[in-house]
Amino acid sequence: MRLADVLTGSRIVVTPIIVWLIFTDRPDAAYYLFAAAAITDLLDGFAARWSKKTTTYGATFDGLADFVLVYTTIVSLAIKVHTYWLLAAGLISIAFLIPVVGLISRKKGRLTIPHLDTNLLAAFVYPTVMVHIIDWRYADYVLLTGFLILLYYSTKYIRYVVSIYR
Repeated sequence: MRLADVLTGSRIVVTPIIVWLIFTDRPDAAYYLFAAAAITDLLDGFAARWSKKTTTYGATFDGLADFVLVYTTIVSLAIKVHTYWLLAAGLISIAFLIPVVGLISRKKGRLTIPHLDTNLLAAFVYPTVMVHIIDWRYADYVLLTGFLILLYYSTKYIRYVVSIYR
């Protein structure tokens, strides 16, 4: 097992603990644990590149770990606080947008999943969830900014798919 896989797996392991902390009204602990898990998302990529052993398995496992951590936390917040369903719906739509575009973009019998510059979008997902964990008073502005970035990248994906069929 590689260091990158251990870091990635740690996100899946801590997710139930974060959910438990949210439901037991310990948002500060949930916030810090979520932040630590978000840092492992950054570190696992560096570890994979440093070891020169990047694999398609690792990329898939990383995506799964991100999905489990982020979306389980969002749904937990939506259930607990009863006000973040817009956050849940918006960020979950991001998770389904990429595979749908990949399936739509079949070209010459091969599945083409676009890898657009979505680092900016990803950089907003973790902080958006974190400010909602601690119920920061400006959290809705962070969410609005994230939605604007999502809208921008959605248009990029649509333009990408259209360019394939020209």
